[in-house]
Amino acid sequence: MSGSSTPVEARHRALLDAIPDLMFRLSRRGEYLELAGDVSRLTHPAGEVLGRTLSELLPDAVASALLDAVARALDTGELATTDYRLRTVDGTVKDFEARVVPCGTDEVVAIVRDVTDLRQAMRDLTESRARIVAAGDAERRRVERNLHDGAQQRLVTVALHLHLVRRRLESQPEQAPALVEAAQTELTLALEEIRELVQGLHPRVLSERGLGPAVEALAERALLPVDLLELPRERLPAPVEAAAYYVVSEALANAAKHSRASAVSVRVGANGRSTVVEVADDGVGGADPRGSGLRGLGDRVAALGGLLVVSSEPGRGTSLRAELPHD
Repeated sequence: MSGSSTPVEARHRALLDAIPDLMFRLSRRGEYLELAGDVSRLTHPAGEVLGRTLSELLPDAVASALLDAVARALDTGELATTDYRLRTVDGTVKDFEARVVPCGTDEVVAIVRDVTDLRQAMRDLTESRARIVAAGDAERRRVERNLHDGAQQRLVTVALHLHLVRRRLESQPEQAPALVEAAQTELTLALEEIRELVQGLHPRVLSERGLGPAVEALAERALLPVDLLELPRERLPAPVEAAAYYVVSEALANAAKHSRASAVSVRVGANGRSTVVEVADDGVGGADPRGSGLRGLGDRVAALGGLLVVSSEPGRGTSLRAELPHD
């Protein structure tokens, strides 16, 4: 990794400099002996590094972690790893993974990889899973509450009516027809409430007829005029249909509540490999992608390996684009 004069060594040096990782040769006490690779990941200009030590150039915690990895690699003769976060020479804070291997009696080679994007993706995934679990718990509580306050109470009333019917048949049979009629009314209302609850969880038209008719039904019920530019006529994978449906449903609801738009357009195109959902309004814009509704949609789309992009510049309306891959 040092300067050289032979063609072979020059080629090796060029190869090392082309590698996207940063590489050091370090002594046991942490002195930088050589370096190669992506020097933009250094904390100091490359010309100021050689001959200095980890402790001189790095924060104490990072230097200590790297020195520990150096000692472990030299003492065991095996690979040692450590993770740390640093501000690089260009001022950017990044996450790094260092892999340290012995290359002599008191020397090691450390290969340092930028894992910032990977760590952020892992954090996003963890947060997304937590939100999905929380949303599922909230939905279960909503269903339980609706059942308890609605259909369950009506069914209890039906049971009481039937109990009274049995007693009136013995003592006052002329009152039984009215009680039966009241029980029938309560039972009908209970069935309607259960049907509405199930419809909210997963619309029947989506299960029975597919995404196109389900989106058409959404457009018919929407509070704003909806221009359906394109809809699939073939059936799609069930998870894709469900995710696409809820993207359109949430986008239409948001437009009606917040956008002050006069119209909304919807386009859903499928090519066999993926489905793309696009919903745009002509409202005031300024939607917050971090809001619970849009963030929930992003989690639903991400769960399928897809991507949701929200564009909402103030004064230029809001558009959502979800790409949903087919497994």
